[in-house]
Amino acid sequence: MRFKKTSSLILLLIFSLSSLAQTTESRQGLAAVQGIGEVRSRTFTETSLYGYINGGAELYLEYGFDTLVVTELVRNGRDIKVEIYRMKDPEAAFGIFSVSRFRCNGGPRLTEHLCRSAYQLQLCKGPFYVSIINDTGTKEDQETADEIATGILANIPEASFDPTLFFEEPVDDETMRGAVLVRGPLGLYNGIPELSDTFGEATGYSALMIQREGRTRASLRFESPGTATEVLRCIRMSPAGSHYAISSDSVVSIISPSQIIITF
Repeated sequence: MRFKKTSSLILLLIFSLSSLAQTTESRQGLAAVQGIGEVRSRTFTETSLYGYINGGAELYLEYGFDTLVVTELVRNGRDIKVEIYRMKDPEAAFGIFSVSRFRCNGGPRLTEHLCRSAYQLQLCKGPFYVSIINDTGTKEDQETADEIATGILANIPEASFDPTLFFEEPVDDETMRGAVLVRGPLGLYNGIPELSDTFGEATGYSALMIQREGRTRASLRFESPGTATEVLRCIRMSPAGSHYAISSDSVVSIISPSQIIITF
């Protein structure tokens, strides 16, 4: 299909994100694709992200944000918006994906971490988090989103986020569909609110939360042993019945000086 082949080339230019000139090339290339009308691309950095998502920018910055390219196009009279977030690393990309997905439906599994609804297709691979939004929710527009996503994925050489960095035992696909990764107080509040009071404003860690056998397991990897020690101190000093206590039957397992797993 001509559109699929050309969109891969155009989105490859967008990925480089090295200059606004490449965004201009993207516009010119898409103008030649059948059914494509207006095309507009904008690039946002850490300092300009607030101008695009205002209050939501803090969450992206907390995870580790690098650059955003937003491409808005019209195909056969219908609007499509493609947001490509380049994050600092695959963990950051999966993290923002994990707290953004909502009511995922079925459909073709284009990559390991993907969420599809009638109006939005979300995915992450390597350091990229991608959101493709349409206005109609029709089957045709969903297929267009799949075409664009396939082109994007073909041009990301980096591997997807690997949960084995947090859990030695395999984490199956069904469990990962509900997994949440956080990196600070905002993500923690959105993804694992049970730990918000205990951790407070702590930073310098990544926490992957999964549900297994009716319990929550949160694996935390810290940038330094000192941060891990401080978090353990907060947990151990929390009196039973206080708002800092996770639960009376919670279990804290020390995996290494820089990693702990909390089961509650």
